[in-house]
Amino acid sequence: MPEPAVLKTFPQVDHHQATGELAKIYEDIHCTLRLPWVAFAIRVLSQFPHFVPAAWSALKPHMSTRYAEQGADLIRRAAIVAGAAPPNPQTKLIGRGWTTEKFAELQKVLNCLNYGNAKYLLLITAWNEAWNDRDAGGLNSGPKGRDAEVLPYGLPEGIEKLHLIDPDEATPAVQALMRRVRDSFLHHAPASDYRVLAAWPDYFEIAIEDVLEPVALTAQFDEAARKIRRIAREHIHGFSGRAGVSWHSLESKLSPTEIAGITGLLFLYNRFIADITIAVIRLQQAFEGAESATKNKFLS
Repeated sequence: MPEPAVLKTFPQVDHHQATGELAKIYEDIHCTLRLPWVAFAIRVLSQFPHFVPAAWSALKPHMSTRYAEQGADLIRRAAIVAGAAPPNPQTKLIGRGWTTEKFAELQKVLNCLNYGNAKYLLLITAWNEAWNDRDAGGLNSGPKGRDAEVLPYGLPEGIEKLHLIDPDEATPAVQALMRRVRDSFLHHAPASDYRVLAAWPDYFEIAIEDVLEPVALTAQFDEAARKIRRIAREHIHGFSGRAGVSWHSLESKLSPTEIAGITGLLFLYNRFIADITIAVIRLQQAFEGAESATKNKFLS
């Protein structure tokens, strides 16, 4: 008998649940990375009280630079799946009554997600490499000149924090869509991006069926993911200091079970965020083409 299309919220400290020091860290992540949401990976890892504060403190000085911004730009440009371009969903959506204003609202959100996903891939790569005592920066003098400049602090002008639909509170139809995209890529839960896009269920359904499912688990998709993970790993080598913490450094504060849990989550999200980066760029590619979809729309 098929399993019911119910999707529970995966364990995490969601935005509205963060208090005290963690709430301040979430706000600092928003402002430092200039992003309107805190990544799913961070929200899940925040269940381990000692990890995120230490890892973010080590990473922040490096992720706030133009050098990190350039790394995200490199990731975006490499995130196009080889093969035919995805079909433009505009005609179907116009047939469902979509207006110019509604398209503009959706594309603004897609631009925000595409700006942020590549940054979060750098972040999780740095945390994963540092945790496992690999090169996460600090082995050379680091960025120089303009590359070392610090980015403006705060969200880009005109950008507000995104609303993520809670799977526990979503309608059965929206839960089914979230489950469908989750299972198409063999993920454990729907990404933040899909929780945002679920606000437009008619578009979300078309996006899954026409744009994402045709490339899910293909060799071309996996090759794009491998390529951008390599770019992220190589780029963090250029940070001026170690951009994360090793498990040895937190051994006195974490139990063996917690260390094992963090290790597994970092490995998982290093692949998960790469998948989401490619998938959501592909959604914007369907509207605007590859060049526009991979462009940095918020900082030149």
